[in-house]
Amino acid sequence: MKYPLKFPKNIALIFSLFILISCAESLDFKQIEAYTLKPVFTTALVSFKAKPIQFFDSSGTIQKNSVSDVFEFKGFDENYLRNNVVKLIFNAEFKNEFDRDVTIQVDFLNRNNIIIYSFSPIFVESFDVNPAPYEEEIIIADNLQVLNATQVKITASLENTTTQLNPTDTSEFDFKSSVTLFIESEF
Repeated sequence: MKYPLKFPKNIALIFSLFILISCAESLDFKQIEAYTLKPVFTTALVSFKAKPIQFFDSSGTIQKNSVSDVFEFKGFDENYLRNNVVKLIFNAEFKNEFDRDVTIQVDFLNRNNIIIYSFSPIFVESFDVNPAPYEEEIIIADNLQVLNATQVKITASLENTTTQLNPTDTSEFDFKSSVTLFIESEF
């Protein structure tokens, strides 16, 4: 079947009318000057799994009540982030299979290993394998020292240490954390 040549002409006419009508107003490019970018970034911070044996000395006979480790934090290495971050949310998820409660303390340290911000202690009950996630918000304008954080220190402390853990026990304490950075910058 042959189509008459009118079909392409009709499309061209409609397209031309659409272009002429759509450009009726002048564009205001000054609106972009008042635009604020508000990106949100979430990144993993620290995660670990601990077994009872990790709370013992190298001989496996003397129990320690807490273990700590320090991790590098490069969240504020970039000037763009340092200059534009307005809020930080620390997020943590955990699972405690141990037969005793565990308290987690998270601290931001500066390059001199000095604590510049301590999060509220996280208390995790024994055998709690599905606790609610933990979240803590930091408003940067109220806590400018946080921008100097270069390290994160995590301390896991055992509660009820009157009875010793079994070093051969296979139960685990699982900890995962992240930070969400809220940015505001002019375009």
